[in-house]
Amino acid sequence: MHLAFELSGEHQTLPRAEVFACLQVLKIPYAERIFCDGVLVVEVQPSPLVPAPAAVLGLLSKRLALTHCVYEVKGVSTSKPGAEASEILAVVKEADLNDFSEEGQREGQREGQSERQGEGQGETFAVRVRGKRKLERGLGRAALERKAGEIIKRRGYEVNLRKPSKTFVLLFAGEACLFCLLLHPHSAEEEKEKKRQFAERRPHLRPFFSPGVLKPKLARALVNLSGVRAGGLLLDPFCGTGGLLLEAGLPEVGARVVGLDVQEKMVRGARENLRLFGVGLGKGRSGEDFVVLVGDASKIPLQDSSVDAVVTDLPYGRSSLVAGSGCSALSALYQNALAEIQRVLKPGRRAVVVSNSPTFFSLLYNFRLLERHAYRVHKSLTRYVAVAEAKSKNSLNLSPNDLII
Repeated sequence: MHLAFELSGEHQTLPRAEVFACLQVLKIPYAERIFCDGVLVVEVQPSPLVPAPAAVLGLLSKRLALTHCVYEVKGVSTSKPGAEASEILAVVKEADLNDFSEEGQREGQREGQSERQGEGQGETFAVRVRGKRKLERGLGRAALERKAGEIIKRRGYEVNLRKPSKTFVLLFAGEACLFCLLLHPHSAEEEKEKKRQFAERRPHLRPFFSPGVLKPKLARALVNLSGVRAGGLLLDPFCGTGGLLLEAGLPEVGARVVGLDVQEKMVRGARENLRLFGVGLGKGRSGEDFVVLVGDASKIPLQDSSVDAVVTDLPYGRSSLVAGSGCSALSALYQNALAEIQRVLKPGRRAVVVSNSPTFFSLLYNFRLLERHAYRVHKSLTRYVAVAEAKSKNSLNLSPNDLII
């Protein structure tokens, strides 16, 4: 089975990396096939670890922050100029229109593939064209939708543009046109609801606010890059207002979260924000499955190798409070905090660390650097993201003394 992800255009590299990280979290074997024009296609390998693909893909879609839609690819057309319509419609005509959960129907059709009349009996559909590619001259998107719809209608489906039971999409990516079945979100209402929930969690709408914090979509993407699974323990040693803890602790991810901050007012505010959105409510003796403490990131009060993931936005020394003063104090804080992160993180698990300086990558000498991303916020601020894996404790390097940020 091939899946297509229509990625957000908010960043060049993060959406694709987020998809790969979430596939790994959900133990879905995959191989990349196409990445072009904001469309990522992967071939999903059969696996006994994925007994209910529909449920797993539902979890995947809800967890992703930088993906608009997830599709099952039914066929691919790589049409020549001037022959787009005929080749695309030929793919539609030959495609299996059942989704992957309709295995019984698929088996029943294999003995008579040429006779497809009535296969969609009782089901409704709509056709949409998406993608950046310009169509051949004289071929409009509405006309292509109509022609594809006529083919599908002859196979027993009924048109319903408002609330179809299936939405078929002609998705253009480079020279290819993918004929797809929309898997998630199932409807326009579901898509709007996901956007609404992210909008409701914007920093200035929370009970406690501080300027310069991460927006919810970016925070969720960073949590996803960490590879934390439901029930895993995620630490943010510079938690601030709790934005990263919030995205990790929501049901879509389901992690247990621990946060530290040196300022008591930040700790109180983070707790207030987490409570408002129900993080951890109903789980645990106290009714809260999160811990936010006043603490120093260079002295994390956790045991060695006790944490499944770390996600943190390092202080930039602007509006955040840093003990000491100047560049050397910030450099020392970074080194000490990263040493503590390496200590508490389980070997082979991931830390996702953000800074406003690209030179901080050189401080990750006790980690295996897997990915690096740059996220421009505005003219005077670019966030640099490192995805790093903790080395085993017996393979650590000596701390260099001359690293200065």
